[in-house]
Order: sequence, then C-alpha cells, then structure tokens
Amino acid sequence: MPERNDVKTIISMAVVASAAATLLHEGLGHGVIAALRGDIPTELTSNHLTSVIPDRWVEAGGTLVNLCAGTIALIGSRSARRRSNLRYFLWIFAALNLLPGAGYFLFSGILGLGDWNEVIRDVPHQITLRIIMTVFGAGLYVLVVRQLAVAIQPFCPSPRDYNTMGRVPYYAACLFSCAAGALDPLGLKLFLLSTVPAAFGGSSGLMWADVLLPRTPAKLTLLAHRQPAWWIAATVLGLAYILILGPGIKLTR
Repeated sequence: MPERNDVKTIISMAVVASAAATLLHEGLGHGVIAALRGDIPTELTSNHLTSVIPDRWVEAGGTLVNLCAGTIALIGSRSARRRSNLRYFLWIFAALNLLPGAGYFLFSGILGLGDWNEVIRDVPHQITLRIIMTVFGAGLYVLVVRQLAVAIQPFCPSPRDYNTMGRVPYYAACLFSCAAGALDPLGLKLFLLSTVPAAFGGSSGLMWADVLLPRTPAKLTLLAHRQPAWWIAATVLGLAYILILGPGIKLTR
C-alpha cells in the first residue's frame, strides 16, 4: 500500500496553528501593543482583548501581526524543502494568519464591523474608506490564496489530495475556534458576530484554493507523515486553550 497523508496529524497541526494564530492576534497584536501604547488590557479571551483606552493602533495591531507572521511562515514553508511535516505546518500556520488578516479588510469594509471599522471610526469620508478597504482586501485575499496554492502543490499531486491537505484543516480550525468562542463571557452576540464569521469566513479561501493550483506538475512530492507528537501537542494545547482562553483571563482587577 502506498503511504498516505495522516489525517490525525493534519488535524492536530491545524489545532495548534489556529491557537497560535489567535494568540498572536489577540495577545501580541492587541495586548502587547496596548501595553506599549500606555493602555491597560483588562481581559483576554479567544475572541477579544478588552482594554481601557480606545486606540487605533491597538485595533490595527492584531491584523498587522497576523500578516507579518503569516508572511514569515509562508517563506519558511518554502525554505523547509524536504522536511515535509514542518513544511506543511508552516503552510497551514501561514494560511490561518494570512487569510483572516486579509479578510478583515473585507469584513470591516463591507459590514462596517470589527477592528478596521474601529481604525477608521470618526475619520472623514467613511464610505470612500470602506470602499478602498473592500477593494484592497479582495485583491490581497486572492493574492494570498494564490500564493498558498503554489506552496501546497507538492502535497497535492492529484486534485483530490487537496481535500485532505486544505479542506480538512479548514474544518478542524473552524470547529476548534468555535468551541473556544462559545465560552466567551460576552455571550451569544459576540459568538455569532465575531467567532463564527472569523472562523468560517476568514479562512474560507482554503475551500477554493485548489482552483488556483498550478497546472504544471510539482518537481517534488511530499506527504504529511504520521507524527504522534502533534497529537499530544494538539490535545494539551487545545484543551488548555478552550478551557482557559475560552472563558477568558482577567488581566487587571
């Protein structure tokens, strides 16, 4: 029997990557920047960071950190060459940073909600700014999906392989995010307006990235191999993330 991609390892990598991307967004992008700006973070959850002083840079920080981290991970994925599991993890980590990062411009531009709506709040020419954000977000999103499709090609010698390599981690990351988001103390409204759209919409490019797979065969064929260490990491980190960060951490009294 030919060796196949290990689905358990793929799901485990998606869980770890999803948790790490959210921690970067909320903890580093919002939390650390808030502290550096003299703000006082009061609560951190898997859905939001609450702070005392409204600040545009704090609101923008989450997306900007995700875009930077995702770009570095995507470059690292291509540099990993034959280290297939590391290369794949960096790819899914890049996807779960870059796609929501690019998608946030679309989300805020079209619906007038979220971080980038707060960034432009009270700035003149709101309609024009939202149109610019929407167009920019759409173009950036397609560019990101194209780059991800090129990077995943060695794992997809057949178009059917993309179902395992791209769609399975998408569903795993979405369900994992929703499991943590359901415990958020801000309740059902935030879950429906933030968690679900961010999870299923933000990374939805993974559902159709196979359309942009290069037509020429890849020079190298890779597999995501069975690696139980990822199962353990996903179980420990995933449970801690859901049970601790889901309901939130009070940072100040």
